[in-house]
Amino acid sequence: MGIRAILTVFAPLALYCTGLATAFVALGGKVRWALMLVAFLLPLRNLIEKIQPYPLGNQFLDILLVAIIIGGMVNATPSSSKISQKTGIGTIAAITVVYLLFSLLWGGFYLYGGLHFDIRDPRVQDWKNFSLMPLLFFLNFKNNASLKEIGAIFVVMCAAVLISDYYTINQIREHPSLMGREQIKGTLQFLGPNEVAAFFNGFTVMLISVFYVTKKGIHRWLLFILICANLYCIMFLYSRGAYAGLMAGMFILSAVKDKKLLVPLILLLLFWQNILPQNVVDRIKETRTEYGQLDQSSQRRIDIWQKSLDYFKSSPVIGIGFGSFRHLGLDLRDTHNIYVKILTEQGAIGFIIFLTTVFLFIKEGWQLYQGAQDDFSKALGLGFFCYIFVMLVNNFFGDRWSYLEPNAYLWICAGLVARLNAISKNFPLVKQPVPIKVKSIHQSNPSKTKRKTRYYDPVQHV
Repeated sequence: MGIRAILTVFAPLALYCTGLATAFVALGGKVRWALMLVAFLLPLRNLIEKIQPYPLGNQFLDILLVAIIIGGMVNATPSSSKISQKTGIGTIAAITVVYLLFSLLWGGFYLYGGLHFDIRDPRVQDWKNFSLMPLLFFLNFKNNASLKEIGAIFVVMCAAVLISDYYTINQIREHPSLMGREQIKGTLQFLGPNEVAAFFNGFTVMLISVFYVTKKGIHRWLLFILICANLYCIMFLYSRGAYAGLMAGMFILSAVKDKKLLVPLILLLLFWQNILPQNVVDRIKETRTEYGQLDQSSQRRIDIWQKSLDYFKSSPVIGIGFGSFRHLGLDLRDTHNIYVKILTEQGAIGFIIFLTTVFLFIKEGWQLYQGAQDDFSKALGLGFFCYIFVMLVNNFFGDRWSYLEPNAYLWICAGLVARLNAISKNFPLVKQPVPIKVKSIHQSNPSKTKRKTRYYDPVQHV
């Protein structure tokens, strides 16, 4: 039996046993290992599927999450009790879950003429999976009490992304053509290349932000390899939405970090047909035909948006109900635009809740960038700030907001950023009094001792 065969047989069993062990430990109040295992497994749906045959294997993640919740209530560490447990994101996240439950029930009346709540209903399963993302925010906000613990979660996420890169690159090699892109699912298993690319490009912008503050050494090289692997996957997944989202994130990151980096981005926009691989150029050009008209895929999306807005006009306040659109029997079962989808299904109320959530995400990221005391925290803050704009662009081309696997890391990062903000506010940097300068005949030239300004130092206002 070869090594690959051994791993295929025994690795899922080892992972299953490890998960049960960490869940048992978490019940006693030590939730760190279970929390890191959940963060590791979330984008690796292909590994989770291999655990399904074991007892309660189909509830593996749920068991871990319940154990973390119970363990978190059992153990409230003194270090975390000193830090504020309140955040605006937590409030809007709870409102989101409750409103979506109401919208789900309303959708039952819209579709079936009465109350309909069946656990086997895909709409109910979608609501449950979406609700896990605010839960991930709460768990990471509550159970990470130090910069070291937050760094450990970030490293675990990087490891999971690297594994996802490995699977995705192998699939790209097997299906290198534009026609074969639909066969590429990475580790997300049940989603398509557009969702896989959206998963990579948001996290990649965050990695680039952290890369710039990482000192020379093995960590910097590992980040560089991970970023290059992500960019390779994004390029050859041929997702036009991912291209646009990545460019938006890089423009914002460069504008804040160093405007000189805008030059290569502008050159890429000007000469993309000469720089990018031919398949990528062909994919971008597919948006319009040789006669200047929209291609069939783009035109179908425009048509479905117009139809969706008609449904919104019929119920503008609360919409037609969460998860109801794909049960209407239309040509396309999705709106292929999260903004149109939220308006159609959740109405104006749901759209306001969504915009509030996005605003609070942006606010948390910017506050951390401006107020954190260390370079790593500042990099996470700026990276998360740019991550949100990448997500906003991604979702213009489809629903990259509702699915757990590609969007879970956004909510985990939100929890980490909010926790770092709380730490920064509760343990502010003590400023030392400025000593009176006394000129001495032995004083060296002041120009030689000029303080070097770091990139992530916030702007000082006098």
